[in-house]
Amino acid sequence: MVRRCIASSLLNDPHKGKVSSCCCRTQCWKFIKERLSIKTLAKETSPMRILFLMNDEGSPPGVLLEETEAQGYRPSVLVPYKNISHDPDLPGAVPTTPDGFDGLVVLGGAMSILDEADHPFIDPTRQLMRSFDAADKPVMGVCFGAQLMADAHGGRVKPLGHTEWGFLPQSWLPAAQDDALLAGSPPNLPLMQWHGDTFDLPSNALPLSTRPGCAGQAFRIGDFNWGLQFHLELDQPTLLNWARLHAEELKEDPAPHVAQMERDIAAYHKPQADFARTVMSRWLDVCLNAKTGR
Repeated sequence: MVRRCIASSLLNDPHKGKVSSCCCRTQCWKFIKERLSIKTLAKETSPMRILFLMNDEGSPPGVLLEETEAQGYRPSVLVPYKNISHDPDLPGAVPTTPDGFDGLVVLGGAMSILDEADHPFIDPTRQLMRSFDAADKPVMGVCFGAQLMADAHGGRVKPLGHTEWGFLPQSWLPAAQDDALLAGSPPNLPLMQWHGDTFDLPSNALPLSTRPGCAGQAFRIGDFNWGLQFHLELDQPTLLNWARLHAEELKEDPAPHVAQMERDIAAYHKPQADFARTVMSRWLDVCLNAKTGR
């Protein structure tokens, strides 16, 4: 069965009772413990606190988290579908209010909004995205997060009819050239994709990028909400794990997929990571400006 958003979970899916055969469970948890722990007083007294919602443990925040830490801000990372918190000050459930946070990043997940009845954390996340918007606090949605953003603001999520997979070039629209995050982005930049759902944009959304066969790629709603269908956040180990998982879905030998991904990483990962750092740095500036302007 084609997954409707990103990859597959590296761990058990408690909703479907399936177990991934991915070999990197230990590495995934090592990443989470090392990167998401709050180790210094500087983090604890940071002027900004950014909430990350991980909707699949096989899809960590990667470069986006690294840039948040590099800027000296405090990340708080929750895994709502497993009720896990990597912040000692928070429970694992989706917060009911944006109070105490200055920005929200909703990441990808193997679930679909079309299967919302199976995933009780989806509606609280939708409500939280709306609450951040009402409070003029910035939100970034990645893949599933972008789809949920469109849905939260009146758009419609629907099956794409095929799976977008791999590093695929973006066609930036004219509005992107004046966008706070995307201005000056390299033309035809290949960015990683894995999803089988798409969306009709809400009436108040400004499209920023498109692709043949999947028009919904990047958009902005108002001054503080960005939806990004592509996976700009991924690090190299996650990309290689995805290649194995994709081969499993296709019931094919994983070796050629991993070999191809290694070639793609060599060609495309650094430009994607540089793009992700630029986008995240600019988004954090938006968060800071919004905070100081309130």
